[in-house]
Amino acid sequence: MADNVQTAKSAYDAFSSGDMDTLKEMFAEDAVWVSSDELPLGGTTEGRDQIIANFEQLPSYWSEFSVEPEEFIGGDDAVTIRGTQRATGKGGSFECPYLHLMRFSDGKLVRGEFFTDSAKAKAALG
Repeated sequence: MADNVQTAKSAYDAFSSGDMDTLKEMFAEDAVWVSSDELPLGGTTEGRDQIIANFEQLPSYWSEFSVEPEEFIGGDDAVTIRGTQRATGKGGSFECPYLHLMRFSDGKLVRGEFFTDSAKAKAALG
């Protein structure tokens, strides 16, 4: 459990610094990522290569984008992260809380589910 929390923290550090190579190695090859299908790159994404490819496209939609974790809650094979998301798009900026559920197997991230205010995000995209 503690190792999964540390892996989740390291994943956030890698994402925030733009280190997609390090982040990619934290995912299982067949990982799944789920986010709001109302947003570009949203819905269910399968495979770590496609997940990382989606992350790399975020600057195409947002001039500024950040997820700032405030709390990591670990339990068995899952870590829940509570934080604040901030972004600026063609339609403006937004800030809102988010919850992120990460599931692990053998130390690798196998599933990520990201919950945020998709209405605010969609409005900011313009």
